[in-house]
Amino acid sequence: MPNTTDIELRGVSFAYEGVPVLEDVNLSIRSRELICVVGPNGGGKTTLLKLILGLLRPDRGEVRLFGGPPRRGRLRVGYMPQYGRYDPQFPVTVTDVVLLGRLGRGGLAGRFAFYRAADRKAARDALALLGMDAAARRPFAALSAGQRQRVLIARALCCQPDLLLLDEPTANVDTVIEARLFEILRELNRRMTIVVVTHDLGFVSQWVQTAVCVNRTVVVHPTSALDGNAIRDLYGDEVRMVRHHDFLSKGGHDDE
Repeated sequence: MPNTTDIELRGVSFAYEGVPVLEDVNLSIRSRELICVVGPNGGGKTTLLKLILGLLRPDRGEVRLFGGPPRRGRLRVGYMPQYGRYDPQFPVTVTDVVLLGRLGRGGLAGRFAFYRAADRKAARDALALLGMDAAARRPFAALSAGQRQRVLIARALCCQPDLLLLDEPTANVDTVIEARLFEILRELNRRMTIVVVTHDLGFVSQWVQTAVCVNRTVVVHPTSALDGNAIRDLYGDEVRMVRHHDFLSKGGHDDE
């Protein structure tokens, strides 16, 4: 693993209209790490990602992305937000959506969506990786919620990033697709840093070694240390966890 730091937050605090969301956050994520971000709703997980991207500026402290200001390194980041807003009446295809991940690249082509052959190949490759290449010409609005989620992940990958930020990427997908997605992320992790926001602690603990626990403050744990006491401290209550890795066998449920 390269001994470089892709993300660094030093003493970062942020508030919305005077209401503290994150306080005195210190966090360092090295290149090629695969990190999950967990915590209760409203705890600051999405805000943390937006600070890393430079979409929000901290009230105090400093955020560094690839060793510089977030705005300078943003084109090296693929980002899938938690909520994808779209007009179901707008006639956009799956490929059109994925190609949006190429916007902002250098020159007129990147600014005005004059897509080149390399852009279209990147879109095809990203869709194929997520198993959505057969839907490339379909209207985006005609897809199921889970299929749209996979297309939005493909959009984040289309820019061929060095850092991938995914906010709840497994929402609205079934457990088989969820397992396949994390297999893909493990493979992608060979060449990029990945940060995944999720609520599914039981599932992620199989795939990720480090959890960034966010609830106004930030604490980094190995996922193996997320026992009942740590979860109660984080969420303020018990959390139900489902073991998705116990797949159905021909004989029925495996209830080990």
